Amino acid sequence: MEANVPRKKSRLAKNKKKAWRKVDITDVEEFLEDERLQERTGGLVAEKLDAELFTLERKAPATATEPVPKKKRRKEPKVLKCYSHLMPDPKIKLARKPQPSRKVKDKQAPHIKEKVLSGVKTQKELKAEDQRKLVQEKRLKKDRTKGSIVVASYNLWDDEPKKPVDPFAKPLVKRPKRKAPSDLPAVQVPHPGASYNPDYEDYQELLSKAHEVEEKKLLEEKKLQKFEEEIKKVDPKTLERTWLSEMSEGIKDKEEVKEEEEDGDDAINAEDLDRISVNPPVRRESKKTRTQRNKEKKKKMQEKLKAQGKMDKTKANEIFRLKSMKAELDEREAALQRKAQERRQKWQSQGLQTRKLGRLKFEEPLLEIKLSDELEGSLRKLKPEGNLFVDRMKSFEKRNIMEPRQEAKKYRKYKRKTVIKRSHKV
Repeated sequence: MEANVPRKKSRLAKNKKKAWRKVDITDVEEFLEDERLQERTGGLVAEKLDAELFTLERKAPATATEPVPKKKRRKEPKVLKCYSHLMPDPKIKLARKPQPSRKVKDKQAPHIKEKVLSGVKTQKELKAEDQRKLVQEKRLKKDRTKGSIVVASYNLWDDEPKKPVDPFAKPLVKRPKRKAPSDLPAVQVPHPGASYNPDYEDYQELLSKAHEVEEKKLLEEKKLQKFEEEIKKVDPKTLERTWLSEMSEGIKDKEEVKEEEEDGDDAINAEDLDRISVNPPVRRESKKTRTQRNKEKKKKMQEKLKAQGKMDKTKANEIFRLKSMKAELDEREAALQRKAQERRQKWQSQGLQTRKLGRLKFEEPLLEIKLSDELEGSLRKLKPEGNLFVDRMKSFEKRNIMEPRQEAKKYRKYKRKTVIKRSHKV
């Protein structure tokens, strides 16, 4: 029963904010804001005359008579809205317009004005005009020859055809030629006796060369053996004695040192007595008189005059020996030319020689030769000899491109031992 009983409406005071009716007044606010903006930007539009608001166009627009082709423009980036307040408003009139005090023409001096009005051109202006014409002609010529086919102005099938000169090509820079470290060829032609089917004479020549190399090796081995035998013959005591004498060369004995010290003391005492001087002491008896000094001076002067006269005489006689002098000069010139020729030959031969680049000396590789039993009539049956890699390495060494090298020594690597410290033991 209680649920169906209607509720009484709560009465509120009319003078409270809660009881106010909500009315939409946005259009009123917009109208007022628009009026304020008009007042700020030159007055209300409703109060202005038609002449102030509109203009009459008496001439036809330029677009009607001459249609201008539309150019594609790049899309300019839009100005951000945050910067719109900083931009000038076109509706607001400027407070003050800047007025130019004088025109540009008024700034010119009277004599310059007269020159301009007379129409007489200066030398600079005439030169500029000529240059403009030349540039224009060049441009037109270039445009004409742009799509045209280039015609050869020389015989293509000639033995030595001339290369076409490109007027727009950059000039070639002459670079210095790098001289090779050696004049020897990269791949040397082997001896004809090394062929699989050689000629008898060529084969014998190569065999003799190989024999000479082996003989040299045998001689060196014999020398070493002989030296070892001589060392073995020498008694070890005598060896020790000679070693001691060689090592003690220049070291003085104690007796010799004592004798030298005593002699030195005696010499110093004697010098002390004579007041230590380089020259011997001057005695009263040995002092020269004035007449003696004058005689010596006169003698020196006579000797000097004699030598001068002799020199003058030889100079005067040189006129009569012009032929012999010419022969001497010719001989000297010939000797100089001979020396220059020798130097030139030596310098030319250096290109074929192997220089010492490192600590090791270059050794010629062993001659690759087949014995008479190993020679085969067919190239298919022939066994290959030598190594291509070693051959190239030796070629680099011979041509001064790389220093001579030898195989690195192989050292035994011991296994690392692991030991536990006493302090770490449990």
